[in-house]
Amino acid sequence: MISLTGPGSPASDPAPLGEPDPVPHASSLETPYPKRRELRNSGKDYSPEDLETNPAAETGQDVPEVAQKDYGRAGRNLPAAIGIGLLIGGVVLASLIVYPISFLFIILIAIVAAMWELANALSRSGSLVSRIPTMVSAACMVVATFVGGREALWVTFAASAGAVMLFTMVERRKNAVKDVSLSLFALTYVGLMACFVVYLLTQPDGNLYVILFLASVVASDTGGYVFGVLWGKHPIAPRISPKKSWEGYIGSVVFAAAVATILAVTLFDAPFWTGLVFGAVIPAFATLGDFSESMIKRDLDLKDMGTLLPGHGGVMDRLDSILPTAPVALVMFSILPGYL
Repeated sequence: MISLTGPGSPASDPAPLGEPDPVPHASSLETPYPKRRELRNSGKDYSPEDLETNPAAETGQDVPEVAQKDYGRAGRNLPAAIGIGLLIGGVVLASLIVYPISFLFIILIAIVAAMWELANALSRSGSLVSRIPTMVSAACMVVATFVGGREALWVTFAASAGAVMLFTMVERRKNAVKDVSLSLFALTYVGLMACFVVYLLTQPDGNLYVILFLASVVASDTGGYVFGVLWGKHPIAPRISPKKSWEGYIGSVVFAAAVATILAVTLFDAPFWTGLVFGAVIPAFATLGDFSESMIKRDLDLKDMGTLLPGHGGVMDRLDSILPTAPVALVMFSILPGYL
């Protein structure tokens, strides 16, 4: 589920539309946020001016800037990004072709890691996301979807929401409403969206549907990166992500439509125009997903969601365009002729 040449750069705001990202400026420096155990035990809200929750406020000095390596127009460590992308992409493709059920374990690993990253990131806001309950709940939702389908998913999701609220109540947190809201958001954003991919996998020839879906998202990321680096000049939403351009978006559509059309005809013998439609719709929602994560990271003053994938950032940085696109892909497969 990792895009081959997707945007996970060490620079701020990596974009599947491929443009090199700007070097972080002074306002986006890392801030010494409190640790999770401090939030849990102190019963106080985080405040940058509070000496107890922000030790740096005592000196009145800014946090020293960490030197950023210049990767040129690429905007990221290309050798590391390509190597990691090829490795993970090869493992995913091999699992889907050779033994499709093994892909379920890849999803579980990715979702648990992504939930860990997102929970830690959201906790920087001063509220505490229920990390263990959301991680366990997301894993249970994935397994339930694979075993029992949609009905099992919704039952598990409802039970998980109740478990998160119960866990928060037992800990007697001061900001219970905020904590529960962020926990449920993380559970929905990562766990629920991933279950749509699992549901596709459970369908007849489900591995082929997942291959078509993931290949289209990867092609969208790749086309956006190539067109953005070469010709990107007109930003789509400069206040959210100034380096995502309309030229990059055109590249996403061109690449995704080409790949989706080829796979639609060869794997499903579907009308070629269905691949064009699929390839035109997927980049739109993949871009919205990337903008959503960029907005979250900008609000939390984060460069990347994590550091598990050299050249890419964190697992969430690679799932940002996949997760919100999965339900759209399921709808497209359901209404277009030649598929479900």
